[in-house]
Amino acid sequence: MKKIKNIIQALIIVSIAIIFLEGTKTYSQCQIQATAFPNVICAGDAVSLSSIGGCGYLMKNDFNLGTIGVGWSSTAANPVFTNPCGAGPVGLHCWVGTTASQTRTLVTVNYNVSVGNCVIEWDMRYGRVQGSGNCEDPDEPDEGVHLQYSTNNGGSWSDFPGPNVLPTGTNSTTGPFITTTPGSGGYWTPVQGASGQSNHPVYFWHRYSCMVPPVASIVNAKFRWAQLATSNQGWDAWGIDEVEIVCPTGAVSILWTPVGAPTDTLDTVYNPGAIYPPQHPNNIPYDTCFVVKVCDTVNSATDTVCIHVNPIPTSDFTISDTAICEGEVSTITYTGTATSNGIYTWDFGGIPKTLQGPHTHTFSPAGAPSISLIVNEHGCISTPTIKSITVHPTPMVSFSATPMKGCEPLTVDFIDGSMPNIQTWNWDFGDGNTSTNQNPTNTYLNNGSYGVSLNVSTIYGCTNSISIPGLIKVDQTPQANFEAIPPIAKLYDTIQFNDLSKDAAKWTWNFGDGSTSTDQNPKHTFIEGKYTVCLLIESSDGCLDSICKEVMVVIDEIVIYNIITPNGDGHNDVFYIDHAETLKQATLIIFNRWGKKVFEADHYQNDWNGENCSDGVYYYVFKYETFLREDEAHGTVTIIRN
Repeated sequence: MKKIKNIIQALIIVSIAIIFLEGTKTYSQCQIQATAFPNVICAGDAVSLSSIGGCGYLMKNDFNLGTIGVGWSSTAANPVFTNPCGAGPVGLHCWVGTTASQTRTLVTVNYNVSVGNCVIEWDMRYGRVQGSGNCEDPDEPDEGVHLQYSTNNGGSWSDFPGPNVLPTGTNSTTGPFITTTPGSGGYWTPVQGASGQSNHPVYFWHRYSCMVPPVASIVNAKFRWAQLATSNQGWDAWGIDEVEIVCPTGAVSILWTPVGAPTDTLDTVYNPGAIYPPQHPNNIPYDTCFVVKVCDTVNSATDTVCIHVNPIPTSDFTISDTAICEGEVSTITYTGTATSNGIYTWDFGGIPKTLQGPHTHTFSPAGAPSISLIVNEHGCISTPTIKSITVHPTPMVSFSATPMKGCEPLTVDFIDGSMPNIQTWNWDFGDGNTSTNQNPTNTYLNNGSYGVSLNVSTIYGCTNSISIPGLIKVDQTPQANFEAIPPIAKLYDTIQFNDLSKDAAKWTWNFGDGSTSTDQNPKHTFIEGKYTVCLLIESSDGCLDSICKEVMVVIDEIVIYNIITPNGDGHNDVFYIDHAETLKQATLIIFNRWGKKVFEADHYQNDWNGENCSDGVYYYVFKYETFLREDEAHGTVTIIRN
């Protein structure tokens, strides 16, 4: 590879110089034609520079006028100039074998090559078609083309001395045709078969360059291309083009220089090989041109060839948010050097997109999908840019409630089952109450059906929610109540119990004396005493309530005895009134026969024994109140001790 210097620095000079150099070729004793292939490239691609020319031209024939041209004395080969087997190096070329010819020779006029160092150069190829026709292949060892000279005006002919060297370069069926090393010698032997010919240089257009031997370096020398053996007329075709006979005046030199940098030598050979024009520092297209100059000690000629260099675009892009939640969007913006006319090949985690963008993309499912971009502009392809984005999962929301059905007030425990990485919880229990606890408890005070919703958020800010209508069913609690008629009854009387409850479907009575009942409105008879009666009710939904009330059974009669014998024998020692202890109020007053009060007691408890009173008759007043009535008794009581 040859080193390119100062290409970028000379861009401005190049642009100006192109205007003046375009199409400029000098034809005199020196001639040169430059070629660059390809001439439109991407920065950094290889370009092959080549040139054809020299100084001291005696003949330069390109056949582009469709005739044999000047400089020939005989064309017994009867050639055609219609390119019957495809394009040649430049324009038209001379093709032999299409028409009948007894002698297949192309003979020059006499040339004075006595100065020495003369060179004959030309392009040539053999036909390559298997079978008869305009392009049938020479395939026998003696059916090739000879380059010969004559020193006696065509009286006899000799091959140019060897060694016979095949040309090297790209064996291409389409132009431009690049020869790295020209062929040389005096004869190039054909080969047989399509396989052997498919990559053999003599069957493709290549350049040949042969030095005129000293024996032929005379004043009147003739040269010819001769095919001395053929299979038949119209067979074994071949062609030549761009024939040059050059006798330089002194040593011939070649100089390649970049336009705008005439002192910067690129190379000093006809075909300097590959160059690699770099990327413009501003990432824009540019033209770079090269001048090739051929000269001897007297004459010179130049030609200019230009290469259009397109920049290789970059594929950089930015991601608005590199960490998002599943189902969220992120905006991807191209930040490279290509224009909107480029071809953009995006890949969003397996989903293709085109155009420059920006692109807003929804990413799902969770993971770490990659985003890649390749840009193609003017046929120049960027290196891929690949970036990844983190897509956090949407949390899975779930919970349990225990119990989900019950009686008011109903306390429900909620257990969160959401995942993963949950950070916050927002509960709505449907009754106006909320909570931010993970596992809350809520008490429903009123009957009804309640929907419950839960909204959660992960440590990455990803949210999700669930709402379950009618999840909690709260049944109405019945209200227990009853009445006892009468609440205070006389001994042996029956009490009627009347249910006053609301929403009761079942009744269970406990009368406090060991007796029960499941009737709605039972009756019950008690013995004397005070009893706590309880009613337990159950609604049709199984809800319970209870209430307890007291009833009393009393003896409503008293018996007053009128004699006491307080002698200490334990019998009849006190003034005794039956059932006095059960009375709500009992006041006893004792008077002697003269009306003097000798004893008084509130809440009398059968404890007066006539103390400090002599035997005799006394008068009493007993005021009392039962649970049913108030009354007063009067009478006499006699004290007898002996």
